[in-house]
Amino acid sequence: MASFDPATVRQAVAEFTPRRPEKFQDLIPAKEVIAELRQKRASYRAIAELLTQHCLPTSKTAVAVFCHEVLGEIVRPRRRPGRRRPGVPSVASPASATEPPTDTPPPVEPTSGGDGEDAPSRSRGPRIAQVRMLKPQTT
Repeated sequence: MASFDPATVRQAVAEFTPRRPEKFQDLIPAKEVIAELRQKRASYRAIAELLTQHCLPTSKTAVAVFCHEVLGEIVRPRRRPGRRRPGVPSVASPASATEPPTDTPPPVEPTSGGDGEDAPSRSRGPRIAQVRMLKPQTT
């Protein structure tokens, strides 16, 4: 067995270049084309279709990952719509910002349904309209 030689190891470290992941090997020759298309604000889908038409089959996801990792594009966070909660105001009004917060909820007004039942709190779920039968009009 050969002995350890630090000079050979240093030379190997100096010549070492990290290999690109296998998935980018096909896209490396098109790096300048992809960068130019992105500067022209082309979408990942449009770039993938163009490359596929010119004998370089790829997907929009592969182009996006290539742009983020190789070209160094910034990954924008996804915008998710906020979940609305019933009864909680989404935006505070300027008048409520000056008032001190209260720990007690506002009083609930009882609603009469016409059938004699008062419902101080409503259950969750769909609201069903109350249909009242009208007597036919006599002419």
